[in-house]
Amino acid sequence: MTPGDEDARLRDALAEAHWQDATQTPPFQAMWSSARRARPRRSAWRWAALSSAVVAAAAVVWLLARPKPMPTTWPVVETRWVAPTDFLLVTPDLMTLRSLPGLDPTADPWTTTPPEPRGLP
Repeated sequence: MTPGDEDARLRDALAEAHWQDATQTPPFQAMWSSARRARPRRSAWRWAALSSAVVAAAAVVWLLARPKPMPTTWPVVETRWVAPTDFLLVTPDLMTLRSLPGLDPTADPWTTTPPEPRGLP
């Protein structure tokens, strides 16, 4: 068997395999001429207007069909929660933190003498 015989056999096998494709494929000239034919262009504004109208209609339907909130009929009860550890915050000095000392506006703090320190008994 020569290399030429093998090439011919391979060529015949490929031709047989592609024979069905050749019968179903349309002619190139017909495809090319239909592709080159000018198609009427559709305006993008038409699609934008249609999309806007659909969105607006959906918004109106949603606003009209959504469920209305139920009115609250529960009585308003004022409660105050007390933490279980609040007693730890109550200190003997709490009263002094809640009130301000009385101040004498006529007194000059620089001229008054400080009280004498007490000694230990």
